[in-house]
Amino acid sequence: HHVVLAWFRDVLEILTPHNIGYALWNFRGSFGIVDSGRTDVAYEDWHGHKLDRAFLELLQAF
Repeated sequence: HHVVLAWFRDVLEILTPHNIGYALWNFRGSFGIVDSGRTDVAYEDWHGHKLDRAFLELLQAF
């Protein structure tokens, strides 16, 4: 999971200063921050779903 977060941070650090937009493929599912099904994430229960808090906080930082 730390590799995914590091890669995503690198991408956001490149895109953001150039005002290039980005989007996640989906909110819930394998490319999202909720119910991704990854086995290497410490999930948080959120309204009946599994939230990847670390990924959410990374996105909120940008």
